[in-house]
Amino acid sequence: MSERVDATVGVAERESRVTSVEIEIEVQGRWDALALSEMLIPYHSFLVQFDRQRWVVHARVPGCGGERLESALAKIEEWATDRSVGELSCRVGGQPYQLDTRKVA
Repeated sequence: MSERVDATVGVAERESRVTSVEIEIEVQGRWDALALSEMLIPYHSFLVQFDRQRWVVHARVPGCGGERLESALAKIEEWATDRSVGELSCRVGGQPYQLDTRKVA
């Protein structure tokens, strides 16, 4: 099992024991942060601005309709791939999480 899968499994196990899990994604630029926040509206998203170009998008699972962690991570990865934002800093449940933003040929 890869490290990426191990991390997701560990977070999913914690998710089932707690009421919610926080996701934080550091984004460079207001418009990218707004676009990601809009995609994550079902996950109670909000933005925090740290300096002129550094934003953190926060989201929480389960979402409004019971959306799961895997669905939120898939949306984030899809957004990052579509916008070609490169490396992102992401934390899930307070732990670093490596997003897979490579396009599948």
